[in-house]
Parts: sequence; structure tokens; C-alpha cells
Amino acid sequence: MHKLLEKLCKDHGNLEKILTLLSTQQDHFFAGRESNFDLKIELLEYLETYADMGHHPLENLIFDTVRTELNEEQTELIDRLQAQHDSLVQLTRTFRQSLENVLQGGVMPREELEVQGREYVALQRQHIALEEAEAFPLIEEKMTDEKWREVAINMPRYDDPVFESPDKVRFTTLFEYLSNNH
Repeated sequence: MHKLLEKLCKDHGNLEKILTLLSTQQDHFFAGRESNFDLKIELLEYLETYADMGHHPLENLIFDTVRTELNEEQTELIDRLQAQHDSLVQLTRTFRQSLENVLQGGVMPREELEVQGREYVALQRQHIALEEAEAFPLIEEKMTDEKWREVAINMPRYDDPVFESPDKVRFTTLFEYLSNNH
């Protein structure tokens, strides 16, 4: 597997850790137990910061680079994944804003917040699974060394602020949680 695909798979593993943590916090909240809203908001900020600004742009660059090698059905898969990237940006922002609103005393039915959160996590996981099961093997098969070099030259330069280049000021609550629970 090409090193950039390996990086994307590693990112997916890290994203899965974040989604699991978010799910656990949501489960606590919806069961009426203590839930850390600051942590949930930081988890979504991480997803906005890294997934939406580093990880997905790299995937989109790879998708655009391989597009000329694909048939119609394969192109439809890539189009669907890129459309999901766009909708996940909006869903992340919307869910984070809902959590911030509740934290600041705003009123939102618990059921509405639960549906929003559960749908968000489910869509993220479905997206990751589709990329790993269908898109990444296709990319591995179709990309040439020349196309990989083109991607490497043009790829976004954006470090993961939690797992690669820790930003312990911005993600204080997340780092505290990770250090105390792992």
C-alpha cells in the first residue's frame, strides 16, 4: 500500500478513536449520566480542524488525480465520497453549534440532540468504511507512481493537532481525558 494511503488509514483509526469517545460521551448524556460538553465540543473542533481541513482535502486531491483512470461506476463512487466530504463539513459544524448552544444555556430537546449526534457518528463511520472497502483498493490499483508524485507535490500541509503535532492549548480537555483514561 502506498504511504499516503497508509497515512489515510492511520487517520481513519484515529478518527475512529475520536468517534468512539464522542459516542461514549453521548451515551452518558442520553442515559442521564454526567457528560463532558467541553470534551464533546473539542472532539468536534478536532474533526473540523483536521478531518475537514487536512484529511478530506488530501483524499479529494487523490480522488481528483485518479479520476481520469476510472470508469463511470468508479467515478460515481468518488463523486459520492466527495459529496459526503462536503456534507460532513456542514454536519460537524451544525452538531458542534448545537452542543455549544446547549452548553451556553440554550434550549434544545434532548431527543433532537441525540438524533443529531447519533446520525453524525453513524454517517462518519459509514463514510470511513466505504472509503476503506471500496475507494482505497481502487486507488491502490489505479494510481501510478507519477500520479502519486503529483499528489505529494500538491498535498495540503496540515498536521493532525492531536495525534501528530499535539496542540495541548487548543485541545486541553481532550488531552486531559486521553491522559487520564488511556
